[in-house]
Amino acid sequence: MAIFVQNQNIKSNQSFGQVINKVKDEFIIPELKHRKIADFKAAGVEFFSDGKHKVYLDNEVQILIEFKNKKISPSDTGKAINVDLQEIKNLSWSDPNSIKNSAKILIIHFNKDWWIYWADFKKISVLEEKFKVTQTFKIRGGGYLPLNMRKEEKGEFLKGYRLGLEQELPQMWKRHITISQKYTGVMAYDGNYFDLFHHAQELFVLGFYYSSIIICRSAAEQALIRILTKVGQGLEIYRKNKKGRKEIKGIKELVNSCRNINNFPTRKYPINKTAEKKLMQISYIASDLVHPKHDLDELEAYKKQSIKCMDNLQYVVKNHLNFIKDTGVVSGYKITGSAKRLK
Repeated sequence: MAIFVQNQNIKSNQSFGQVINKVKDEFIIPELKHRKIADFKAAGVEFFSDGKHKVYLDNEVQILIEFKNKKISPSDTGKAINVDLQEIKNLSWSDPNSIKNSAKILIIHFNKDWWIYWADFKKISVLEEKFKVTQTFKIRGGGYLPLNMRKEEKGEFLKGYRLGLEQELPQMWKRHITISQKYTGVMAYDGNYFDLFHHAQELFVLGFYYSSIIICRSAAEQALIRILTKVGQGLEIYRKNKKGRKEIKGIKELVNSCRNINNFPTRKYPINKTAEKKLMQISYIASDLVHPKHDLDELEAYKKQSIKCMDNLQYVVKNHLNFIKDTGVVSGYKITGSAKRLK
C-alpha cells in the first residue's frame, strides 16, 4: 500500500520520513553520485536473495497507479497526464523485468510538499527490521508527590491562579509542562492535543466548563489529525469545500477516516468502536452548545457535559495514542497505574 508522507516529516526525520531518508542516504544518493545526476523524481531499490541490490531511477521505474475516480481510455496510451495526489487510491511498482520474489522499495518525490513511499519486503525480517519506523516522545516530568503535599500545594496555587489564568491565557498554549503534571506523574506524548487536554482540565477546575468543552473538541480534532498524519494517509485530514479549496475535516469526517482500514498500511483500525462513539459524543456536545438557536446558560449548567467530554477524551488518549503501554517505563521513570483526569 502506498503511503503519502509530508515533506516536513522528511525534514524532521519523523514517522515514514525516517525510512525515506534511510533509503535515500544508503542507496539513492550514492547512485545519483555514481551516475553524476543532481536529483530524481522516482527511485526504486530491488533487493536480491544474495544480499545485493539494484537502484532504478525515474523512467527506469514502471509504476502502476490506481485512481479513485479518474478514468483512462486506451487512446491515452503514450500521452502525458497531470495527476492530482488526491486522485490516487493506491500506487505500486509493477515492472515485469524485475525478479518476482525480490523485495522492493519505491520512493516518489511527488511535489515540494509530498512524497510517496511503497514497499514490499516479501516478509524478509532483516529488511523489515532495517526499515522499521520508530517514534519520538516528549517526556513530562517525573514522580509523585505525597497526597497531603499535593492538596496543600493545590490549595495555595488556586488562590491566585484564576486571575493569572485570565491574564496569561494567550501564552498558555505554548507551554510544554503544565501544572497538572505535578498530580498525574510521568507521561509521554507526541502532539499538541495533550497540552489542550491538560488545559481543558485546568479550566474545569477553575469553573470554566463551557471553555473546557470547546477545548476538548479541539484536542479531539488534533488527536485524530495526528493519527492520520503519523501512521495513515495524511491527505485524509482534508476535504474540499464548495469552492474546491482544501480545508481540515471536522471530527465526524476525521473519525470516519480513522475507521477506514484502507487509510492505514497496517490494515488495522487505529481507533476502536468505543473510541469512535466517545469522540462523536464530544463533537455532538460541543456543536450543540455553539448552535445559534441556544442561548448560553449559567456556567454551572455545563459541568456534567464538561466531565463527559474529558472522560471521553481521556479514554482515547490512554488507549489509542502514545502512553507507553508495553514496558511502562519512559526515560528511566516507571509509570504506575492508569492515567486519570485531574479531579
